Amino acid sequence: MAENRNEVLVIRVARSGGVAGISRTGILELHAQHPVHEQEASWLRIARDALDELRSLEEAKAPSLVRDAFTWSLSIDGEDHCVPDTLLTGPARTLAEHVIALPRRP
Repeated sequence: MAENRNEVLVIRVARSGGVAGISRTGILELHAQHPVHEQEASWLRIARDALDELRSLEEAKAPSLVRDAFTWSLSIDGEDHCVPDTLLTGPARTLAEHVIALPRRP
């Protein structure tokens, strides 16, 4: 994850439209080394846990058996993961749902 003192950790999330065809996207930027407030520090911890979880999913990835289900694409600090909705759990789901719920930037 971002190592430079002033570096920003960028988290990008996209959820495919599923059966309804409505896609959602979001971006969250966090100060990697010096979080501005405790809430930001909490999201950094969740992002680290999410990365661990996503890496383990990549190793044991099985195809989704659910037709027309959502597919999640997560990029955390430039590391990309694509996960079917049925496999997105724990910190990765918490982070993904938070990011797509954020107000969109102009």
